[in-house]
Amino acid sequence: MDYTSETLTEAKKYITEHEIRAVEIGFADINGNMIGKRLPARFLLEHMTDGTGLCRAPLTWDIQSEYFTTSKFAGFEYGASDMILKPVYSTLREIPWRKGVAFVLSDLYVDTGELIQAAPRQVLKNVLARLDNLGYVSKVGSEIEFYLLDENKKPLFGGKETYSLGKAGQYSDIIDQIQYNLEDFGIPIEALHTEYGPGQMELILEFSDALTNADNTIIARNAVKEIARKNGKYATFMALPWEEHSGSGYHLHQSLWSRDGRNLFATDKTALERYSAGLLSCAKEFMALTAPTVNSYKRLSDMSFAPTKVGIGYDNRTVSTRIVGHGNSARIEQRSGSADANAYFLIAASIASGLYGIENELPAPDVISGNGYYDDSLENLPRTLAQAAELFDRSEKAVEYFGLEFTQIFSELIHFDVAAHQKVVTDWERDRYLENS
Repeated sequence: MDYTSETLTEAKKYITEHEIRAVEIGFADINGNMIGKRLPARFLLEHMTDGTGLCRAPLTWDIQSEYFTTSKFAGFEYGASDMILKPVYSTLREIPWRKGVAFVLSDLYVDTGELIQAAPRQVLKNVLARLDNLGYVSKVGSEIEFYLLDENKKPLFGGKETYSLGKAGQYSDIIDQIQYNLEDFGIPIEALHTEYGPGQMELILEFSDALTNADNTIIARNAVKEIARKNGKYATFMALPWEEHSGSGYHLHQSLWSRDGRNLFATDKTALERYSAGLLSCAKEFMALTAPTVNSYKRLSDMSFAPTKVGIGYDNRTVSTRIVGHGNSARIEQRSGSADANAYFLIAASIASGLYGIENELPAPDVISGNGYYDDSLENLPRTLAQAAELFDRSEKAVEYFGLEFTQIFSELIHFDVAAHQKVVTDWERDRYLENS
């Protein structure tokens, strides 16, 4: 996006009219966490023309801000250089629960003016540009599960209370705040309901163009956690906080549209078949993007509503990919993502997979019926991050659709997570082996 004086002028007008005193300029780091800078509105009004500088490290650190890279992009031996945050002023809005403070997303640049291609938002934008070149538009809807926890970081309520209006009413103080504040923050919600685990919720964001949906998902995750803390509670998007309870997934609904507003999944059988075939073909190679941590894979188990096999079925929740809906609501749901995934990467992975199927004219996949968990004709999804990392490392498709620089950095990240996990001695190991070895 070009940053014209007109958009900056409109932003300054908004800041003045809404009596904004501070502006948070944010972006998603490589893990999908919202970070950035808080500027006095006065400083932005008086001095902001070309963005604000910040170290490149957030694109090359792990979920605990441990610096993992040796790459030219951001390694210490190359100076750990700066990048420039340039606000996307169309995303500027006041934070409803913090009056007088506004938020704006940014795109990331090097100081010579080029966009950083490895930035999460840019990775998705590049995939969408390739889709646009073929004359297609992608629309997606995000469903993300998370746990609400009390002040002791335990589930807010007990039992499996899926779709419970009683529990939603009982805990309406926090649930209402999440819903109303997100809506007032410009993030349209389709539904917010209790889920399959104790204290577990599902947030469903309205169907929209892919970039808007990714932006809203990243912002919403951060907002939910902040609102919970302001109420003395916690929200976590960790994939499996407790082994005895349900995991938290990120299910992506997606459809392909023509520029004149036709849902091609309803009107073009070939487009649906090729896109579906691409999702299956790339599912294993791109799994690390949709399930990026060691913990992500602990939610994958048979008969759990989380997929373990690569397959596609009509309205079938036992495989990775589900065809559902009719007419303009016809869509594909990709169910292999975990709630800890970076929304930009998860959405980019799905759309790139569909693109691969279309560009290579892949044949229609077999549509299965019945219980996919026990269908031996289907391939298994990776069951550990180490397995997924190995497939991602070897993936020529990843380099083609996401770029060499990004794939190298992301590969470093997932291997860093695996290595960190391998060094840890757990309580389970001490309980099992300490006295018996």
